[in-house]
Amino acid sequence: MEENQNNHEGQSPAPYPAYQPYSQSGGYMRSTAPVCESERRAIKRNYRTVFSEALTHTVGSLILANIIFVMMMMFGYEFRVNEDNTQIIDVPYAIAGALPSILFCLGIFLFDKSADRKKLSEYFRTDDITVGRVFAFFGMVMLFYSVSVVIQQIVISGCFAAGFSPISEEYLSEEDLSVSYLVCDIIVTAILAPIGEELMFRGVILRRLCAVSQRFAIFASALIFGMMHGNLVQMILGFCVGLVFGYAAVKTGSLLLPIAGHIFVNTFAVSCSILTFLTDDETSNAYWVCVLGVFFVIGIVTLVILLARHGIELPRSTEYHRKRTFPIMVSCVSFWVILAVYIIDIVSKFGPVTEKLME
Repeated sequence: MEENQNNHEGQSPAPYPAYQPYSQSGGYMRSTAPVCESERRAIKRNYRTVFSEALTHTVGSLILANIIFVMMMMFGYEFRVNEDNTQIIDVPYAIAGALPSILFCLGIFLFDKSADRKKLSEYFRTDDITVGRVFAFFGMVMLFYSVSVVIQQIVISGCFAAGFSPISEEYLSEEDLSVSYLVCDIIVTAILAPIGEELMFRGVILRRLCAVSQRFAIFASALIFGMMHGNLVQMILGFCVGLVFGYAAVKTGSLLLPIAGHIFVNTFAVSCSILTFLTDDETSNAYWVCVLGVFFVIGIVTLVILLARHGIELPRSTEYHRKRTFPIMVSCVSFWVILAVYIIDIVSKFGPVTEKLME
């Protein structure tokens, strides 16, 4: 497939070239060009790599996390719960829970990069990042973040009305707020996790799927990113902001904006914990609602400006691209395996609606 991934004028910069190979006669292939057998095998091989890497991340992180937890208990660590049996997340628990995913994200990225013999600098280009694009990007991150919260509340209300919760009581947790925990939260949640996840999901998953269709890659990588979080509520947020991250990566050919946006989103979440530590839950909740309102207003203004200036243009998708996405993807066993793993993980978090969940 490598020889077909040409980076012609008008296409996105490396490492996200559009998949539009030239025909033997020299011009672009027709939008209805059929998929030859050798091309089908190459595309299918690419899909297998994508879904195998996603599966490696999910299963590997789970296994490593459990190994670390077992070793912690062997050395005297005790899992803490409060009076209503809710898990208390302290510094050791937070590190053990987040570190495996970060390590696997980084490892998969480095392995994938070395396999394709790409330079690290290709992933952090700055020549297509302008001041205008930076402001537009953060405006859209704010809009999609605030909209995702509204969708979350609608979904939660719908689930409750149907008699179940998207997250059962046993998966509820409480942060053991302290200076040491907040410092750990800033380093792990607000900095390391965003960098690791963007390296994998936009640096590997998105890039490889762009080799088939850029538009398809933006939506598919965002969905994989969302489902990776393992519950319906976080899946919605991950998918929504993942769309913005993917679009920015394709348009700029760089991971800089997605990483910055991811750090921004996670830092906002951490700031709510910091405010709770300094004040109380009511003040933190009021801050959260106010900031979301500001996000929405800024996001709407940004969207209006972008639409007025025709600043939003999705990569084109023709019949040529569509023939090379779903019809081939669904023929991969690895696709069905990772889909089953994600769905089982999300559904396993479902539980009955209880008074504690209604609080």
